[in-house]
Amino acid sequence: MYKVFIPEPLPNIPQVAFIADRSQEGNKLFQTIPPDAYKNIFARVLDATQADIVIAPHEYVQLRNHPSYLARCQDTARMAHIPLLVSAYQDDARPIALPGTFVLRPSAYRTALSAREILMPAYVEDVGAAWGIEPLPKGEKPIVSFVGKADFSSLGERIRYVIRNYAVRHGPRKQGIYFRRHALSSLAADPRIVLNTIVRKRYSAHRNTIEVPPAQARAEYIRSIQHAHFTLAPGGDGNYSLRFYETLALGRIPILIDTDMPLPLQDRIDYNACIVRVPWRDIAHIGDYVIRFFNDRSENSFIEAQKNARNVFGSYLYMPRFLEHLFADILPKRG
Repeated sequence: MYKVFIPEPLPNIPQVAFIADRSQEGNKLFQTIPPDAYKNIFARVLDATQADIVIAPHEYVQLRNHPSYLARCQDTARMAHIPLLVSAYQDDARPIALPGTFVLRPSAYRTALSAREILMPAYVEDVGAAWGIEPLPKGEKPIVSFVGKADFSSLGERIRYVIRNYAVRHGPRKQGIYFRRHALSSLAADPRIVLNTIVRKRYSAHRNTIEVPPAQARAEYIRSIQHAHFTLAPGGDGNYSLRFYETLALGRIPILIDTDMPLPLQDRIDYNACIVRVPWRDIAHIGDYVIRFFNDRSENSFIEAQKNARNVFGSYLYMPRFLEHLFADILPKRG
């Protein structure tokens, strides 16, 4: 078990989820992993010189507003001759350069990622364990699902969307909703594919924007994934997707729109065996990628692909399991 030193946290500021003693109430929905799930991964010590790593107790979005506190965390790690780990669980994908520090983040662009920025999975519940992971037989046509925001709640929002995605942002830096809408349009026009959707006008994983009761929203969302072979899973406001990880957790095949998007642990996970990756430039031909994955596999191998998806999540991308791999990668090997 690795030993970690966590500096005294600042008062009245939430702590990084995986080091918090208890679940922290907030506005995010469906993203709470029980603190007990992180047990036996690391042990806290009271002296940094006895630790393997220092973990800053707050997210980078808070730390950058307290530069002297962040500097103390860096000094503590430097004097103990061990690395500092900072979590940046945020949509903002701009590079974060902190000397001598590993930065853990879910949202980034592959071509801008520095050596010490490490891709993490999203905090998603193990929905497969909770809802079931029975593979879905192939049938005659591939079934693709999508439940989520791909429409607008007001004319003003639509106007802002047009400005951002046709005048301000370009290429892979466009908003996730741009790629969702174009992918859904392409899939709906493809007679080779069965498309099942519930398109919402508001984001459903936040208390302030959810359109329907949370239990109803969650059930509709999970069942849509379970009853389809593939789930459209482009990025959202950040260059990453909660839906991508939840689809894997349920043992289904996510369709990832590759917007220069790096993935966690891609040096050891054969993602191409359990996801459909569509270059953002080729979104008009998304159906061809789905059909190719579907037709190139026999019934048995297609079932195995679904099982592989579930195994990838459970072994590598469920946040507690990911942390085990992370510490083994960035900390010195023990004799």
